[in-house]
Amino acid sequence: MDDLPAERYVSRTPVDYRRFSFTATGVSPRGVPGFGEGIVCVDSDEHDEGGYITEDSNLRARMVDKRLRKAAVVKSDALPPVFTGADGYDTLIVGWGSTYPAIAEAIESIGRSDLAHLHFSWVYPLAPETASYLQKANNIIVVEQHATGQFGQLLTLETGCQIVSILKYNGLPFSVEELVREIQVRCRE
Repeated sequence: MDDLPAERYVSRTPVDYRRFSFTATGVSPRGVPGFGEGIVCVDSDEHDEGGYITEDSNLRARMVDKRLRKAAVVKSDALPPVFTGADGYDTLIVGWGSTYPAIAEAIESIGRSDLAHLHFSWVYPLAPETASYLQKANNIIVVEQHATGQFGQLLTLETGCQIVSILKYNGLPFSVEELVREIQVRCRE
C-alpha cells in the first residue's frame, strides 16, 4: 500500500461553503464538520446547494441533473476488470473481490485453453469494456459468495448477456477443489 499515492478529497470549508454546489462535473467539494470555517449541512431529502431541505421542483430537477453528471464522471473513472487467459476463450469465469485466488488456481488446475478469467475489484458502475469481454464468450460463469447472485444479475441487466452462477453463502471461502468441480459441471451443460 505504501506505493499507492494518497489522494485527499476533503476540502477546507470557506465561510460560504455549499456542500452541494453546482459544478460542471456534478462533483461538489467535500467538506467535513470542523475542517474550515463553513457550516457543513446535509440531509436525506432533496436539498439546495447549501444542504438545506427544499421542495422546489425546479431545484430538484437541477439537483438530479447534477447527480447524473456526477455518475458519468464516476463511470469514466471505473476501474476496468482484470482479464487473464487466451483471447480465443469459449468460457469466461467471472468473479469479484476475494474470489480471485481460488478462481485463478481452479482455472490453472483444469488446464483448458478455452477458459479465461475476468475479475472485478470495482463492481459498479461497470467499466465500459465489460460488455465486450462478456459478449465474446459462449458460456459465462459467475462465481459469487452471495445467496441470490446479485453481481450476475447486474451483469445481465447491464449487458444483456446470460450467465450461470456458482454461489456459496455459508460464510466460508470457495476452495479450489469445489470450483474445479463446479466449473467442470457447468462447462458440460
